[in-house]
Amino acid sequence: MQKNNHLRQGFHVVGALLEENPENIKKIFIPTDRADKRILEIIEKARSLGISVEKKKKLKKEPEALVGNDNLLSQKDLKELLNETDRKTTLLLIDNLSDPRNLGACIRSAAVANITGVVINKFHCSPITETVRKVSAGGTESIPIFVVSNFVNVLKMLKEGGLEIIGTSERATMHYTKIDMNKAVAIVVGSEEKGIREQTLKSCDYVVNLSSNNAFNSLNVSVASSIMIFEVIRQKI
Repeated sequence: MQKNNHLRQGFHVVGALLEENPENIKKIFIPTDRADKRILEIIEKARSLGISVEKKKKLKKEPEALVGNDNLLSQKDLKELLNETDRKTTLLLIDNLSDPRNLGACIRSAAVANITGVVINKFHCSPITETVRKVSAGGTESIPIFVVSNFVNVLKMLKEGGLEIIGTSERATMHYTKIDMNKAVAIVVGSEEKGIREQTLKSCDYVVNLSSNNAFNSLNVSVASSIMIFEVIRQKI
């Protein structure tokens, strides 16, 4: 089947679209042979919003939404967001992550924590694929995602906008709980294999380690992201 960048598939993804961005949905497709409670809830919600629903034989299990414009944002959008920076501003920056499943899991954690947004390095990360969207369980439709091409310039822009940049590395000597994150911050993560790129690390205000286990301290990046994000949220409560 030819890929269509304007199709979003899955209960979580379609459900998030209906809640967060229904005006961008042109039509919803449902499996021909499903009439259970879960699918009926999607139909009812769509029709209440004036969105047409159509049966599609090729769909076997989950609904699908046809959307208009892509919801991904740019560096220009990020700059505009910085005009409203305050203590609660929290960004997750993803620098060097090619695995779409890990990327989706990171976005899911960011969406659950309801942070300000996610910034992705366009040339050093997986694109937002169908796999990313499904693993994020609707996260890609629920949180602002900024795709940028010059990561170091973005870090500079964030600093000028009042954010403190905190990188993560298993080689860092400072433990993450020792940092005051009750302020506008951007958390930077990379893959567990290669980590954050060196030039990115040099642009961070702090670089922290998430584990005190010297023998085995490498965490999956989605786990590391969750730990950092929820520590920030805990400190800001």
